[in-house]
Amino acid sequence: MRAFAAAAGLLVCFAALLAAQDSKEQLLTQANSAYRSLHAAEAASLYRQYLAQYPDRADVRVYLGGALLNLDQFQEALDEAQRAIALDGRYAKGYILAGRVCAAREQWADAQRFFETAQRLDPRDLDAWYFSGRAYYDANRFEPAIEAFEQALRASAEQSRVYENIGLARDALGQFDAAEKSLRKAVDLAGGAWRPYLAYGAFLFRQGRPRESLPLLRRALSLAPADAGVRFELARVLYHENNLAEAARVLEPALASNECRVHNLLARIYSARGETGPAEAEVRAMANCKAAAERR
Repeated sequence: MRAFAAAAGLLVCFAALLAAQDSKEQLLTQANSAYRSLHAAEAASLYRQYLAQYPDRADVRVYLGGALLNLDQFQEALDEAQRAIALDGRYAKGYILAGRVCAAREQWADAQRFFETAQRLDPRDLDAWYFSGRAYYDANRFEPAIEAFEQALRASAEQSRVYENIGLARDALGQFDAAEKSLRKAVDLAGGAWRPYLAYGAFLFRQGRPRESLPLLRRALSLAPADAGVRFELARVLYHENNLAEAARVLEPALASNECRVHNLLARIYSARGETGPAEAEVRAMANCKAAAERR
């Protein structure tokens, strides 16, 4: 009888452990799903709940830091990167996150030091090279950016985002044929990603090929209808092609972004259509937008 009771007790303990494990994995799954869906605030909250119970997970601290970075909470993101590094000094992702935070703060030299550490620790980590390239690009150092992106291609399977950024960097250097080849490759690999369509469409417009750019920008809009930048680029091409009605329809939903360039272009569209009142309203909005930008 005692043996039966002991076995029953063990089964109860085992069931409780399984339930706790299931709850733990479910919480992490929910957090990762929110992060992938770009619901950064929800992801950060869920990661914090997880870490309150299991604080020694360097990888989860990096996920939390990534969510905080997406919320522009730079110091909090850097704190999580440093905690991850303290937990595991050979975990490359912790250094990558720290480098991304420094790049967001335009601390270019510090960013590259973190990326170089990650590259030494794990030369096959695509992100160590990709985000290094992004930081070089944002610092207007286009040749080392291309070198980093090409290392990213060697480190992992071909990715649309890498070709897109090689194309952008070559465009900035005036290497237009090579830029177009990379951007076309990015579109070929894009799948459901919208940024390659936007990058290639905007490139073609700058090259004086607006009609070729329209299908790409319309595709970008179908994939990212809430993005103000996509709406601006498409409306700009439509305005250039004198398709004023569609240009206005495309751009008006972007007014919520309160971007000066949106108000500026919409003022020109309304003016070209002879709609003086709405055009003047957008000019006033543009002045207010500039004043707000100067106060920041």
